[in-house]
Amino acid sequence: MSNFHQFLSFFLITLVALYSLRLFPQAAVEKLSQVAQPHATHTTVHVVRQKPKICRSETPLIITSTTHWSHFEKVATIAIELAEKGYPITFLVGQEYEEHTKSLHPNIEYHQMPPGGDKMNDEDIQRYLTIPAGEEQEVFIMKKVLVDAMPIQHRTLQALFEKHRSQYGDSKPLISLYDMTASGHYPVLLGAPGIRPDAGIAISLSPLTLDSNDTFPFRMGKPPHTGPDSKAIHAKAYSDLKNDWFHSELNGYWEQKLKDMGAEQEEYPSILHAFNALADHLVTLGIPEFEFPRSDLRPNVSYFGGLKKVGKFSGGELALPPWWDDIAKAKSEGKKIIAVSQGTVENNPHDLVVPTIKALEGKEDVLVIATFVLMEPEDVSGLVVPPNTRVARFVPYDLLLPMTDLLISNGGFGAVQHCLKLGIPLVVAGEAQDKAITNALVQHTGVGLNLGTKRPHIEKLQESVLEILGNDSYKRRATALSKSFEEYDLGEVFDGLIGEVVTEWTKSEITYTTTI
Repeated sequence: MSNFHQFLSFFLITLVALYSLRLFPQAAVEKLSQVAQPHATHTTVHVVRQKPKICRSETPLIITSTTHWSHFEKVATIAIELAEKGYPITFLVGQEYEEHTKSLHPNIEYHQMPPGGDKMNDEDIQRYLTIPAGEEQEVFIMKKVLVDAMPIQHRTLQALFEKHRSQYGDSKPLISLYDMTASGHYPVLLGAPGIRPDAGIAISLSPLTLDSNDTFPFRMGKPPHTGPDSKAIHAKAYSDLKNDWFHSELNGYWEQKLKDMGAEQEEYPSILHAFNALADHLVTLGIPEFEFPRSDLRPNVSYFGGLKKVGKFSGGELALPPWWDDIAKAKSEGKKIIAVSQGTVENNPHDLVVPTIKALEGKEDVLVIATFVLMEPEDVSGLVVPPNTRVARFVPYDLLLPMTDLLISNGGFGAVQHCLKLGIPLVVAGEAQDKAITNALVQHTGVGLNLGTKRPHIEKLQESVLEILGNDSYKRRATALSKSFEEYDLGEVFDGLIGEVVTEWTKSEITYTTTI
């Protein structure tokens, strides 16, 4: 090669490198390459450009919440923490929470999940009400909210992902944080056409739903077997699950919907396992000490502890009930404060709240605080309020629980975590959704008693309250677990994880290939 050819080749390589660094336009490189082509060697040049480092204010996030208050308030808390650190956020949720979302933080922009994206319509609700309570009813609502909603969610998310790509190209990572029950994220992760985020971070608001050699299936609600043949026993339970009506009905429906959307797999994960298994990262409410031990836990599972405040997005300050000062007075007299509530899903007051009031009505050494959440006390049929009981539709847990000695609950995971953070023991009674496994964990970890039914007998409630208040081991164990929550700050957990994601994305390299 002549000196001229060597110089020309070197010159063109330099131009390509400058283009790859965005310091010289591509058109100029192509024009000079054409001019020099008769004199240049035909050499393939690979130019590597490292992605630029970016800061929080230049790291847009897409956050999705299921349109249900118990989910929204928790995901919104996370979004606020990140917005306060400077991240610009697009928050996807149903129109029901549009005004709430718009009031969260200036860095949070609302984006609507279209109707049908994760809520039942009026026709669905009427059908649901005709189905007998139990597994059939639970499968119906999971099909409607989790599976039928997938196509709408998928299209909405893909439009947001496409907007991100159009606006930023490859200059900023596409990061999606989502409530794990926002199932529209899963088709593309299982092979459906569409844009896959650079990083998907699933937010779990329940106990782990991962299949494991060390546990029974999620919905069985049983502590793990601990004998030498435990893995074989657990494996058989998973095998038997294939013949279970609930499992086959729900997962057959989920698999067919995925196929209809172009997600082809030789074998599909169950929907519950997918919730925890498919994301690049899983971050879960709570602490690892309140979980069954797993030797096969994914390394990308982490915890964010508790929420700093619960119920802070209620649309203004809630008026406290007129009897509120009775709580402080009762405590000053040495009485125990017992709270009872059932949450927002399983909310028949005659399952747990009314039986608890009846069970404790003669006890002068306690004050019972009963909340009905979805109805006013005067609308509860047959309710008789004894002298040692105070009732309300709702009282903020942030204010009530710090004064409480015992919570009686159906085992909603958020309420249980809030109690554990404060070191409060529990009596739990619930079966559906994640309650069976949550309540098994309450018993397993020694922080309370699991009554194993959603409608316990009055005598059983009386015995359980006497056991908890008379045996300080439950309080000691709850207090010990509360110390673990001090190790976590949810804002720092999510900020740190996003920082890791961005760092990994920055390290990845883009290669340009050209021939000169």
